[in-house]
Amino acid sequence: MRRGDRGVGSFAQLETFDVTTGENVIVIHPGSRWLRIGRASDAVPREIPHIIARRLRVRPSPATVDPNHSGPKESSAVEETLTMLRTTLKQHQRLSKRKVAPNAYSQVLTYNRRATPEVIQDHNDPFRIEWLLSSEIKEDPVVGEEALRIADPNDFIIRYPIRNGCFNVEDYASIEEVLGDIEAIWSHAIEVELKINRRDLSSFGVVLAIPDIYNRLEVILLAEVLLRRMGFQQLLVQQSSALVTFGAGFSSACVVDVGAQKTSVCCVEDGYCAQESRVTTMYGGDDITRFLFNLFMRSRFPYREASLQRMHDWNMVNDLRERFCTVNLSDVNIRLHNFFVRLPDQHTRKYSFKTYDEGYQAPLCLFYPAIIDAYYQPPDYSRSFLNAYYPTSYATPATLNNTVYVSDPQAQYSRIPLDAAITHSIVHAGSIDRAKKLYTSIVVVGGGVSFIPGFNELLSSRLMYMRPEFLQSVERVDIVSAPRDLDPRVLAWKGGAVLSRLECAKEMWLSSKDWADFGPKLLRDRVLFQW
Repeated sequence: MRRGDRGVGSFAQLETFDVTTGENVIVIHPGSRWLRIGRASDAVPREIPHIIARRLRVRPSPATVDPNHSGPKESSAVEETLTMLRTTLKQHQRLSKRKVAPNAYSQVLTYNRRATPEVIQDHNDPFRIEWLLSSEIKEDPVVGEEALRIADPNDFIIRYPIRNGCFNVEDYASIEEVLGDIEAIWSHAIEVELKINRRDLSSFGVVLAIPDIYNRLEVILLAEVLLRRMGFQQLLVQQSSALVTFGAGFSSACVVDVGAQKTSVCCVEDGYCAQESRVTTMYGGDDITRFLFNLFMRSRFPYREASLQRMHDWNMVNDLRERFCTVNLSDVNIRLHNFFVRLPDQHTRKYSFKTYDEGYQAPLCLFYPAIIDAYYQPPDYSRSFLNAYYPTSYATPATLNNTVYVSDPQAQYSRIPLDAAITHSIVHAGSIDRAKKLYTSIVVVGGGVSFIPGFNELLSSRLMYMRPEFLQSVERVDIVSAPRDLDPRVLAWKGGAVLSRLECAKEMWLSSKDWADFGPKLLRDRVLFQW
């Protein structure tokens, strides 16, 4: 019996929806920092910051930032872990017979303490930022890159509607605000980036990538936004790890998605996510940025008034993370770097500073969550506004010892080391033979660590060490790269584009008419995962 014949709505409308070319299908992969969106026929998606700014009616008193503030008070766990990491680094350098610079830390401190900036005039800075003055901004809201270039953010409320991979419950007071901002950002991206009139969406289908461990209420509300508010004709929903395998062309893999604020691990077999293998933990590239900034401040970072509370400073440090982070031992040397500080109503300042092991130590925080806990604590979702909108019919399975291995939106996610999370996922994927196979087919995607030199090799060695006793016969761990040199950050989006044109996807589409007639219960019979 076809899925459309199970009493959940007619399948007639799907037969007239032709997705052969993909021109009439939009694929949306929303993230905590970035929104990736584009037609299924496009080679790559458009990437815009997933941020929105709305003008305030009443200007608040300006927030004060302590220029000497370099982060939270250091805990003993951070100090002990950092000391251990630096001791281990010295041991590895000796074992590999690498020359260690004498008094490296004192040399870095001495140079950075004396460093002074070089002022660059605007006409000599080809990469100067065109800041948007409050008086020049006519539209409301301001979305994407323009929101990051607002000169006076005190006139606006600037927020990311998605945080840690789910709805932002820290900066929003109600679910209507979150949905309103999501609709505004996505509509702007479709009209401005894709050049599609919103009135024409009634002839388009949309593919939505959702987390592996998802909140049912959030999926239902996003479906409401796409089908009812924005007016799409069809909707297809799929978990992001399954989409990665479609995009990479793998039949089975252990997908490790390290994003900006969330890391998810899931084993996929023939397009189906093994439910017990799903692991989600709240850390990512942003936590590497926070730790790197703290290490810089320990080394007397010459831009001493920097604060991650200011958006332009955050973007600057995040750029340094992408440029300098490495876990290759050969890169641990005293190095001279340059960076530029561009602020509103000020000339560009060029700083020179020295580093030693900061770029090497920062990514290791993913294996030592005690460091991450010292800089950021995720919100308590059990006290969020989502609970007031959570009907019994949307309830998810109960937690297993209050951990992250099964879906429960009301439980605060814990943090476990990355190598432990991957090991847990593979061990719970099924039989021993399947686990052995998955050890040779691990895919690392997302923008958190995909471009850090040497990270895949480090992760492989740690996974070999973490193998459980009954898997000691595993001889190697292979982390496979994306085929055809695809950007690992867009593999999930690419998988959505591929899936939309497959024959098996024809029965997965939800029409706006069926959604109006049958509502959320339609998802149970149309999705390719356990609802």
